[in-house]
Amino acid sequence: MTNHGDAPAKTPLPESLRLRDDLVLHPRSDDADGCVLEDPHNHRFYRLGPDEQAFLAALTGGANPEAAWNARKHDTADRPASDWSRESAAAFCQWLIKNELTGMAAAPGGAAVAPTPLPGRCLALLGRCYFWKASLLDPDRILTAWVPRCRWLFSWQTQLCGLAVLVFGLLLMTGQWSDFFASYENLLTPWRGLWLAIAWVGLKIVHESAHAGTCKSYGGTVRDAGLAIILLMPIAYVDVSSAWRFRSRWQRLHVTLAGVAVELAVAGLALLAWNLADSLPLQQAAADLFLLASISSILFNLNPLLKFDGYFALADITGIDNLYGYGQSYARFWGSRYVLGLDPRQPAMPAGDPVWVKVYGLAAAVYRVFTVSGMTLAAAAIFHGAGILIAAAGAISFALLPLWRLSQYLRQLHSEGKLFAARLAIRLGGLVSIALLLLFVVPADLRQTTPAVVQYDPPAIVRAPLDAFVDSVHVRDGDRVVAGQPIATLRNDELQQRLGMLNKELLQLEQELRGARWNGDLSQSADAQSRLIGLRQQRQQKQTEVDSLIVRAPSDGRIVARQLELLQGCYVQQGDELGAVGFEQRKRLKVSLSQREANFSDDGSQMPVTVIVHRQPAWQAHLAHAESRASQIVPDDALIAPYGGSLAVIKSDEDRFELCEPRINAYVSLTETQSLRLRCGQRAFVRLQCQRRSLGRWIWESLAGLSIQSQRAALN
Repeated sequence: MTNHGDAPAKTPLPESLRLRDDLVLHPRSDDADGCVLEDPHNHRFYRLGPDEQAFLAALTGGANPEAAWNARKHDTADRPASDWSRESAAAFCQWLIKNELTGMAAAPGGAAVAPTPLPGRCLALLGRCYFWKASLLDPDRILTAWVPRCRWLFSWQTQLCGLAVLVFGLLLMTGQWSDFFASYENLLTPWRGLWLAIAWVGLKIVHESAHAGTCKSYGGTVRDAGLAIILLMPIAYVDVSSAWRFRSRWQRLHVTLAGVAVELAVAGLALLAWNLADSLPLQQAAADLFLLASISSILFNLNPLLKFDGYFALADITGIDNLYGYGQSYARFWGSRYVLGLDPRQPAMPAGDPVWVKVYGLAAAVYRVFTVSGMTLAAAAIFHGAGILIAAAGAISFALLPLWRLSQYLRQLHSEGKLFAARLAIRLGGLVSIALLLLFVVPADLRQTTPAVVQYDPPAIVRAPLDAFVDSVHVRDGDRVVAGQPIATLRNDELQQRLGMLNKELLQLEQELRGARWNGDLSQSADAQSRLIGLRQQRQQKQTEVDSLIVRAPSDGRIVARQLELLQGCYVQQGDELGAVGFEQRKRLKVSLSQREANFSDDGSQMPVTVIVHRQPAWQAHLAHAESRASQIVPDDALIAPYGGSLAVIKSDEDRFELCEPRINAYVSLTETQSLRLRCGQRAFVRLQCQRRSLGRWIWESLAGLSIQSQRAALN
């Protein structure tokens, strides 16, 4: 901990500084010169290097900061005096005061410390929207009663068994990864979003419990647990800083990595569940759990560029406790020198001046910029109208606040005659021009994924021939039928009565004709014969209508009708669709495109796509054609959220489902082989390989789309 912050050049030391009497220094067996400073009152621990330790020892002996620094400066012959400068000592004194580790402090010359200007305080206040935490409980008493009974859960042997489960699960996935990844194609549906939130909360509780239990099993204390918000992302936390007093580096690493180890074990169990489950929803739930427990854990918790588990493990392994501070100091130095063209003093580095620490600092700074930008844009997209306010607050907090501080620093340099404004403007203008040029030259290969459903091409629609009741249904959805096979029998009592009356009239007229012929009345016979022909035509027509009440399959194929058996006893009108008969060798994909996706290509009918179907190899295709107008009519029940699809819908005034936003239907033709391999009604996903655009154009169009959505939301 040889650098606790940036101190201005020639910063004077405080005239007096007295440490609190209850502070305790703990030596570390793996670092003869280092130690841990414990604050028992606030239950905090701080790692100190040899320079700070010697400085504190002098302060404890009654010396003032000036005398303590001079004593440290001439304290040892094997360490050059420049290793710990006067500026570092002044920064360390400010750090002690800031963390309330002193009983009193006087500024040099008795001058009061200047308060932060109002603009800086206002901008800093906005940053708290993105970074804050709330303490919820003190779990130490619970852990004291619980951990001794199940100490084996937190042993390194148990965690090795968990990693073995993960390896076994990965081996089982050999040859099945394409099917496994297909489980994520409709990841952002409402019900999966709820499950992801529940799984995330459960995993974080397990993760933090592993940290707390492992720390307690080694004799540490866990005084605080709660919830933190970092870049709008909720994160659970437990205070296991008491592990810093452990003399064994292995014990400290075990506490640090216990949470990641248990999450990887859960990921292995999720893979086993995916292999054993026969239900698609259960497989999707297992795949989601694996995603959260493995990928997110590795990208966030084990990522050393973020101050989570991976960072503390790296700092402990390398012995560089203030690694992030070193890295950020060098990143600021690099930016000042090579971006702004200034001539700053190079900050102090750990012993040996390792190059990797400098690379780490630059990588962490770049990663922070991209992470903050991505999270801010994601918030703007997810929260719609409110997202614009969130993005604005983020821009103010993460862009304007650093720029305001930089402007104050540059103004100070300019007043001291160390900055030339014209040279700085030329340099920044050139850098901005190059950045914009690259932004509109670098291509963005956009790949949008949209839902689709397998349909017959075209299906033979079976409709009700007359107004009637459905008396009986003879087939079910998915049954194979042959041409002429009865599908349903309808009942129209009025039609039956009319046919019976015609038959009765026909019999009476035939008797009348026979009587006229017997009597030799030619005129009456001719009249009866004429009326008989017309009546027979009427009866034939009615008989045809009665015969049509038995609805038959128009051709060989398969019945397509959702819940056809529910029609029994219902009244249908002439022309109502009862179902369809499709041909297994002729199918197509009906694709539902958003209006933005449809505009990605100048000619939608030639848009190249990749078709992804569960448990099927993906293949390349083209859109056969697309409809010219968007509509809110549901393209297919299988695609909407109430039936397990991904399209959001609302109920209209007629109590029917409608899409929340207008969409365009497009179609992909299937070959005979593909048609026979897929079943009608099966869900699929189509990945659009859209027209190549520059990254700048894509960002501009995205921001324009968000603005339009916000305006619509405000109008509604």
